Amino acid sequence: KSAAHLAYGEKSKALHDARKCVEYSGGKWAKGHTRLAAAMMSLGRYGEAADAYSTVLNEVEPNNEVAKRGFEDCRKKEQQLREEKERELRKMQEVLDQQKKVEKEESNNQKDDNGGDEEDDLLDDFFSEVEKATEKPKPTKKSEPDEEATNRIKTQLNDLGTSQSQIDRLLQVNYEWKNLNPFYVLDIPHTIDDDSIISARYRALSLLVHPDKCLDDPVRAKTAFEQVRKAMNQMNDVDKRKHVRALIEEGMKQGKRAWKEECSNSSSVQLDNEEGMSQAQSKATMKIFAEIEQKRREIERRKRKFEQRERAQEDDEKKKETDERRFQKEWREGERVDKRVGNWRDFQVGDKKKRTS
Repeated sequence: KSAAHLAYGEKSKALHDARKCVEYSGGKWAKGHTRLAAAMMSLGRYGEAADAYSTVLNEVEPNNEVAKRGFEDCRKKEQQLREEKERELRKMQEVLDQQKKVEKEESNNQKDDNGGDEEDDLLDDFFSEVEKATEKPKPTKKSEPDEEATNRIKTQLNDLGTSQSQIDRLLQVNYEWKNLNPFYVLDIPHTIDDDSIISARYRALSLLVHPDKCLDDPVRAKTAFEQVRKAMNQMNDVDKRKHVRALIEEGMKQGKRAWKEECSNSSSVQLDNEEGMSQAQSKATMKIFAEIEQKRREIERRKRKFEQRERAQEDDEKKKETDERRFQKEWREGERVDKRVGNWRDFQVGDKKKRTS
């Protein structure tokens, strides 16, 4: 029904129906995601629409042409919005620059000698040219040979242990909250930023917990594998990776402060206990990720409520239009009946007059 709702301009209903399609299909039906993306685009939510199309291409059907075209359309729309915002900002900046220019001219007119300012401008230009000339180009990363990449994966496999131990780690109690940190899922320090190491870790962990490799426990292995793939999707996004690293750094700081405070309040706790500090930092980090996830869910809940109100408004407007059309139709039909009755009465009155005369 989602496409039909869109055709009739019922955008919120289309979005609701598309969400249900994705939910009932378990996220494995490509058309459900594309319908969801189309509804998002109609509401101007191009970023979320691009994510829906991306889900089709990355997880469901990589060669889906509708998803490819839709993803490109979303990016174009986002680019257009960014360009419009940039134009507005440039206009504002031009106004500000013009105001500054006028103020500067007024201040310069009050001075007897303006040579000092010109010399400063020349010096600024000179130093900027020197900085550009002495700036060193950033080194580019060279791709490693296939053999070295294979050795990296083997090393990671030896470090990770057995499949069962990794499945148990990834699916421990409250794993949905603990696995919000992708560095924790991949079991690597947050200071690592080498793509080759991260990729090798992901491949090794994926091999260990892949359902086809864990025939004794395929259901739990599938869930663990999905957790690993979700974490890697976050790591592939450079901006998200930076954001995650910043959150972990903040959690480390908060955990360290909490540990020092606990040590100062209790004589039985030693400040140099590294294990205790590490646990405090892990707890603080997990709390930060959990709070952000709670806020995200709250925002999602509010969106759903807003969409429900939009659907209710669309239903009310449609009902009013239907009632208005029904009223107009009934009124026109009633008017025709009245005219027919009136004409018949006039005819009878005229006929009686003829007879009496």
